[in-house]
Amino acid sequence: MSNLCKILIVDDEYLLRQGIKHLVDWNKEGFEIIGEASNGKEALDFIEKLKPHIIISDIVMPVMDGVDLAKIVKTKYPDIQIVILSGYSDFNYVKDTFKLGVKDYVLKPKLNPEELVLLLKNTASNIPNFIMPTPENSNTLNINNLLSKLISGFYTNFNEKTVEDTFPLESFFLIGDNIKKINNINSMSLLSLRSILSKAAKIYLKDLIYYEVEADSNLFLLIINLKAENYSKVLDQINLMLSEVSKDIPEIFFVLSKLFNSLYELEDVYINNLRPLLGYKFYFKGKNLITYDDLPKNNLKQKFDFKYYADQIYLLNIDNALNYLKEYLCKSITNNNINEFELKTLFENALYNIINILDELNFNMEEMNNSKLEYFQKIDETKSSDELLHLLDIITKEIRLLLNNQESKLNDHMINKIIEYISNHYYEQLSLKQVADIFHFNYYYLSSYFSSHNPEGFSEYLNKIRVQKSVDLLRNEKIPVSEISFMVGYSDHSYFCKVFKKFKNLTPSKFRRNIQDGKRG
Repeated sequence: MSNLCKILIVDDEYLLRQGIKHLVDWNKEGFEIIGEASNGKEALDFIEKLKPHIIISDIVMPVMDGVDLAKIVKTKYPDIQIVILSGYSDFNYVKDTFKLGVKDYVLKPKLNPEELVLLLKNTASNIPNFIMPTPENSNTLNINNLLSKLISGFYTNFNEKTVEDTFPLESFFLIGDNIKKINNINSMSLLSLRSILSKAAKIYLKDLIYYEVEADSNLFLLIINLKAENYSKVLDQINLMLSEVSKDIPEIFFVLSKLFNSLYELEDVYINNLRPLLGYKFYFKGKNLITYDDLPKNNLKQKFDFKYYADQIYLLNIDNALNYLKEYLCKSITNNNINEFELKTLFENALYNIINILDELNFNMEEMNNSKLEYFQKIDETKSSDELLHLLDIITKEIRLLLNNQESKLNDHMINKIIEYISNHYYEQLSLKQVADIFHFNYYYLSSYFSSHNPEGFSEYLNKIRVQKSVDLLRNEKIPVSEISFMVGYSDHSYFCKVFKKFKNLTPSKFRRNIQDGKRG
């Protein structure tokens, strides 16, 4: 279709670009949509390679707007015609493009298929040495256009016989990659990446029936028509192609959809089967191709317990909190049960929580607070699950080092937490071993630690608290003394009386009588 008038669409609104692409049957009218760009800078990369006859460009765009684009195009490519898209409020900008040689514009709110076709045909008549094809020689089915419409959800009637001739085999699958991510990693242009992959496909898939599908400007996507029994053989060819391409593009990573049997399934397979797989590159370091068969079957999602995590930090069980975070991340990575974005967001939230809670507990977190955004950026930039876990280990070491440098404050907080716990649980059958387990202390170390940070040892302090609580209860004449002993945590009434007498020099009964005599007196 080299005789068609080639059009490049430039607009930062994806839906508008899609709307123009599917507004009319462009091939029937003698035109071919050869590409789309989201801003002027991106468009310039396409122009040299694709050599459009006409550019349909928005006027207001980020990075490079339509005025600056027109200025460059009219200087470097004077034969290329430009049609400006504008809103009612953009007319001052449109007038600036007229000074540069732009001859026509279209108001977005009045975008009309018939008027746009007529305007473009008039515009095409200004192209030097170009003759628009007649409808008779441009009315054949454009398979690329059909596939683009189907994958975008624009269902259309098409010649079944022509489709059967084009795709004679019973099965299809989609295969592709997000080349925008590769572009961000190694700074190759999208056009260069697409060109390398297109050339590789022509070499290694030359005996297959395949077409490039235009679904998203950031994706390189192929549809392959095959016999189901040849699936393994086709995969071998694709693996060979990727092995060669990876020499130039080490980050190349293709995902492969399930097999399907009708072009009418194209949109569903693309949205619900292929696109979700693109997020799994993070979990498959060193692998160039994955399918759903590569994903673990047991991928039940277990929720991260932020309350438990925060409680452990408040109790200053920092190792316990960080180990819980690492175990959760490792399990999620093993099961691939949350996507890359969710995994990184969870890590960032967990880091945010530990910094804020320790800050709230009056630890000096200034250094980590200042580095918080840097940490988040590093998390976002990790390219694999291995890198993410390595970063967690680095941050964990930094947190532990920071707390080790504030050991006296950590000890003060810890003894306060233990005392607070005893005060809240004195009525239980509490033991030193139970408290050691809860606060992740060695039993013998906790005994020494408690005595060194408190006037009494553990047992003495627990008895003191229980006796203080029993004094309040003894003021209530309705509660039997024997019941009070159980209420403050003693299973043996006689032992309670012995302990009480040690602290108060009176038995509980005598203490109550003195209270009553005092009231009567």
